[in-house]
Amino acid sequence: MNLYGRAVGTAAQVPKAKRHDHLPGEKGYFNGTALQEGDGPLWVCEGVFDALALLAAGCTRVVAIFGIHGWRWDWVRQVRELVFALDADGAGQQQWRQLAREATLRGKQVTVLEPAAYGGYKDVSEAWAAGVLGVGAGPAAGSPALAVPQHLRESWAERVAIMMTDGGLTCEEAERLAWVGLQAPGAAP
Repeated sequence: MNLYGRAVGTAAQVPKAKRHDHLPGEKGYFNGTALQEGDGPLWVCEGVFDALALLAAGCTRVVAIFGIHGWRWDWVRQVRELVFALDADGAGQQQWRQLAREATLRGKQVTVLEPAAYGGYKDVSEAWAAGVLGVGAGPAAGSPALAVPQHLRESWAERVAIMMTDGGLTCEEAERLAWVGLQAPGAAP
C-alpha cells in the first residue's frame, strides 16, 4: 500500500515540483486489480490521470505506474500482451523502449501507443482533455513499426532462458517463441 497525491491546476498555479507527492517506499499500481481481470492487453501508463483517460477512452484493462521506474515484472507474470502508453517526453520514450525489450525477452507481445496518438500533447491525459487522444481499438499487437528493433534483441539462448524464468513458459514453448521471434525480424513473439 502507498499513498499518492496530485495537485491540479495550470503550471502557473502549481509548480512542477509541487504537483506530485508520494510516501517513501515501494510504489504500487493504480488500478492494480486490472492485473488479474480480463484476457485482453494490459495498457500501462505513467499516472492516475493517464489511466483515467485511457479508461474513459474505452481501454478496459489499464494500470498506472508512478513514474517511469515503477514497473515490477513479478506482478505481470500472467499477462501475455502489453500496450505501453507512456509519456511522449524523452524519459517516457526511453522507458518504453527498455520495458518493451524486457517484455519481448519474457515472451510477451508488446505494442506501444505512438506519440502521434497524443496529437502533439505530452501524455495521455493531456491528449484526452484536448479531445485528440487516438487509441481507437488500440494499436495492432506485433505491428512491425512498433516492435522492438532487431538490434536491441538478445541472443536466442538468452531469450529462451528469460522466457522460462520470468515468463513461466515451458522450455519447448520458450524455444519455439524465441525461434519465431528471431526468424521474423520486427515481430515481437
